[in-house]
Amino acid sequence: MKHSAGPPPGRRRPNLWHWLRPRSSRAFVLGICMAVGGLAGGVRSAVDGKGIWTAFGIFGVGVLGVVLTIAWIVTYTRER
Repeated sequence: MKHSAGPPPGRRRPNLWHWLRPRSSRAFVLGICMAVGGLAGGVRSAVDGKGIWTAFGIFGVGVLGVVLTIAWIVTYTRER
């Protein structure tokens, strides 16, 4: 009998939220570094007059860092 492709019976693949949940403390540190560097760098590039798209791009990294940090905190509180 041939088996169908996919995970073995009884095991499901994790959903997308599983991959987005930061579980290690490295994700927390990465989020903080991205937030501080991105937000400060975005403001600095705007003040220096680099360009609006450069400032928004760097500022976007900071926003992603804030989101990653908040996601880590929410995951941590749910697991504890």
